[in-house]
Amino acid sequence: MRIAIIGKFPPIQGGVSMRTYWTAHRLAARGHDVHVITNAKEAEKPYRMCMRPEDWDLCEARYGSGGGVSVHWTDPADWSQHYTPMASPFVSKLAATGARLHADHPFDVIHSHYLEPYGVAAHLLAGITGAPHVARMAGSDAGRLWHHPQFETLYDHILRAAYYVVATGTVAERALARGVAPDHIVSGGGFALPEELFSRSGPPFDPLSVRDEIGADLRSLIWGEFSGTRPYFGVYGKLGESKGSFALLAALERLKRLGLDVGLVALAHGHRDVERRFRSEARRRGLSDRVLQLPFMPHWRMPDFLRGCVAVLCLEQDFPIAFHQPIVAREVLLAGACLVASVELVCKLPAYGRLPHGHGCIAIRDVNNIDELSSRLAMIARRPGLASLVGARGRAFALELQRDAAFPETIERVLLAAARHERPVPSLSAAAVAAPPEPFALSQIAADAIAMDETVGSADAARATLVAVERRIAEGDSRLERLVPAMEIEISLAAAESAADAQASNAIDPIFRLRPRGWAMSAGELGRLRPVRDPAMRLVEFDHDVRPYLAARTMANLPPVRKGGRSHVVVFGATACDRRPPLLVDPMTARLLELSDGTRTAAEIIAELWPRDFAADKLAWLETLFLHGMIGLVRGAHSAGVSTQFAPLMGGVGSGPAGTPARRKPSRRRKRSQSLS
Repeated sequence: MRIAIIGKFPPIQGGVSMRTYWTAHRLAARGHDVHVITNAKEAEKPYRMCMRPEDWDLCEARYGSGGGVSVHWTDPADWSQHYTPMASPFVSKLAATGARLHADHPFDVIHSHYLEPYGVAAHLLAGITGAPHVARMAGSDAGRLWHHPQFETLYDHILRAAYYVVATGTVAERALARGVAPDHIVSGGGFALPEELFSRSGPPFDPLSVRDEIGADLRSLIWGEFSGTRPYFGVYGKLGESKGSFALLAALERLKRLGLDVGLVALAHGHRDVERRFRSEARRRGLSDRVLQLPFMPHWRMPDFLRGCVAVLCLEQDFPIAFHQPIVAREVLLAGACLVASVELVCKLPAYGRLPHGHGCIAIRDVNNIDELSSRLAMIARRPGLASLVGARGRAFALELQRDAAFPETIERVLLAAARHERPVPSLSAAAVAAPPEPFALSQIAADAIAMDETVGSADAARATLVAVERRIAEGDSRLERLVPAMEIEISLAAAESAADAQASNAIDPIFRLRPRGWAMSAGELGRLRPVRDPAMRLVEFDHDVRPYLAARTMANLPPVRKGGRSHVVVFGATACDRRPPLLVDPMTARLLELSDGTRTAAEIIAELWPRDFAADKLAWLETLFLHGMIGLVRGAHSAGVSTQFAPLMGGVGSGPAGTPARRKPSRRRKRSQSLS
């Protein structure tokens, strides 16, 4: 394909610029001819990156697959473009540049990222050329500009006219409400950072050398006397109250009073008033010799910066755009740096439950609580080696996220479909996304099969349907027999969910479910911690194989008879956000969960199950359960010492269709553990 991308690009600072860059280069590496049309050279300080000659060279590239990236820059406004009142005519220049390029060699598709001015220019270019336009929004344009009364009518028209709108969640919902057809809305898939670049190994970042290479045009963005020769925290991105910038200065002053010799290197800037206030606050708190503020750098230089920091702070809190998902935290994690982040930001990460505080990150409940923030930073400053261990675990989490991104394959598929005028994109259209199965789907099938005129939406209704089905079977309708075990399973799981929901207020916090001896889990500490099941979880045991029933969606999918063998299903209570679907686990995992009652250490549990084959990989099994949110890990000598939040789950194991409590004779080792505790 010959693709026109109109959007932010280096040297414009920010996540959209970074995404556009990697999207263009990854598509080119797959053989596409990509032409980026941008006003990036017109970016002014403080939001302009510091670009070396070699950085400008990296904007374009040719790839062995035949693809390449060419960048077409608009010229900065001068007297030849002057009109009254004067402003750089971004939309006109972007659209006209694209039209000229199309006349030389037609584009197959036009892709814009961010509405102003790029989506507007792309809409004009699509009208001029007839090429399909694929529009994409980010955070501030979708959450702020699109709601502005002087913009929204035009933006609505542009989105309705686009061949595809790449959007999900609340943005997709608003697009539908504003008249965009459902089959015009598609998912663009995830985003993956280059792992070969964001790694734990690479050249060191030298703040003084970087400071010396900055040209005269950006020298005013340098501030502070910190040399960078002592340990330092790092922060990058925009400054502001909602970014935790001023709370951070207050915390650094506390560290200075404690005698901790640690600095701050900030590749961070804001509007003139914010910038002035940040520097004034740093002076007032006596931090001039502990802070070094540098201009923004190209994102391909950020891994060097991240590797040089003791920890990197992402303190966004009370951010006005709720669905804003900054990429900074993922960059920090993938580079293997210790991430210190607000709970608000951690919760914006996909699968954030697998990134608990003290394990893969350091989470701050309230950034504006200077006691909490300064104590966390003080602990990191005193034990930087432990921070490095947290960073290594955080990188493992980030690598796992990368595997599910499907980047750039998904956006490539969208652009190809638009270029071929195909609609909808298979499996990506909002209308084509399958809804999750209803909790009593098979019971509803049974009700329909016997012509019961009611909706099965509760356990009581399912039980009534089961009674009616069994009556029909007794009367000779044998075709319904395969539905009975399926309905019993649904009823059992519903009962377990109800019991789990009753304990929702006692559920283990998905972020703060680790209570190690210090502020983070050290190497080798797992075996000394005590696993505790989440109270808002139930383990249901069945005396037959339930796998074919859990996967069935129609009566034809059900097996004719039950198969032998025990099955174990974990059922989760509902949270404020969602309900995790039931999870089928193997017998050993079920046994590990049974023993995780807070009375034994992880090492004692492993020794009980494998008395002659104790190995570290068995401990890793428990760590996996911890990362999947099924258990907490606490220190302490006895379950009675566990906090209310970590109170052991009593009577949470069921067996058979009714989910009645399982009765097991405790092993001798278990009796000994109980008597010792």
